Amino acid sequence: MSEADDIRFGMVGHGHISERFLAAIEVVEGAGVGAVAGRDRGRASAFARARGIAAAYGSVGEMLSAEQLDAVYVCSPHPSHAEAAVACIKAGVAVLVEKPMAPTLAGASRIAAAAHDAGVFAMEAMWTRFLPVYETVRRWIHEGRIGEVRQVAASFGFAAPVMAEHRLFNPSLAGGSLLDVGVYPLTIAHWLYGSHPLEYGVVARVGDTGVDEITSIAASYPGGGLAQLSSAIVADLDRSAKIYGTAGSIEIPAFYAADRAILRTGGEEETEHVPHRANGFEYEIQEVVDCLRRGRTESERMPLSTSLETAGLCDEIRGKIGVLYPFEESTGES
Repeated sequence: MSEADDIRFGMVGHGHISERFLAAIEVVEGAGVGAVAGRDRGRASAFARARGIAAAYGSVGEMLSAEQLDAVYVCSPHPSHAEAAVACIKAGVAVLVEKPMAPTLAGASRIAAAAHDAGVFAMEAMWTRFLPVYETVRRWIHEGRIGEVRQVAASFGFAAPVMAEHRLFNPSLAGGSLLDVGVYPLTIAHWLYGSHPLEYGVVARVGDTGVDEITSIAASYPGGGLAQLSSAIVADLDRSAKIYGTAGSIEIPAFYAADRAILRTGGEEETEHVPHRANGFEYEIQEVVDCLRRGRTESERMPLSTSLETAGLCDEIRGKIGVLYPFEESTGES
């Protein structure tokens, strides 16, 4: 595949998150969306017509049989990620799978194994890891501007009305704060320390529907770094991340979607602002495009091993707080 080749994406799912993807791909040169698949052909067709997408289908299989696609963005409900992604991979089509890659380690492992066996590109759509402002944050840290890093504190929470059938509160749809927004604090800690915790403690409020509504984690990492990480779907939490060192600190407002970082050291403050070209999703899309053009089957910046580590950690955390999804019980998935 040459630099001049266009990358033609399909989409599996057409919920709210798909709108962000469509807006972002507009600014990625040589990439576009040519087809969408959903569980209901009529709804998928209406979505496609309204957004100028050429074709719509009632299933992943139909789309793969009818279309010549380079990649598929999987943004269907969490429990269906693995089935859709593996179908694409087996058809030789690369996948960008919305976070979480799957609600369990078993599901994420299915995707990773299929991609490895087929030699097909697969990546979790953890867009935060590709935001340009993090390059500045990394440089500040490597230059020793805040001394030795000692702690990161990150939280992401919002107050949603409790509705048992809504995806946020429905255990059959892998609801709860951990998988919806808790993966972001876990991700920045992993990005900062380069590993998962050596040890951690977790407390949570599990609601009447059986999903975690608020989760808080205190963790230690190799090298002595600490983390305080929180997520919520029933409370407005501060959505910033703060990295504390022996000589200063770095604040990243709205860290999951960041375009700004603030360095505070020696009584002075320095701000770096890197505006998004669209909404921030464009950088993960660009990574997929670049990897496909270079013939890569995995991203060095978001390798499958990192996705599997996060999925395993989330399984562990859910085990500690007593959250089990119905499909785990019925299929033996773990």
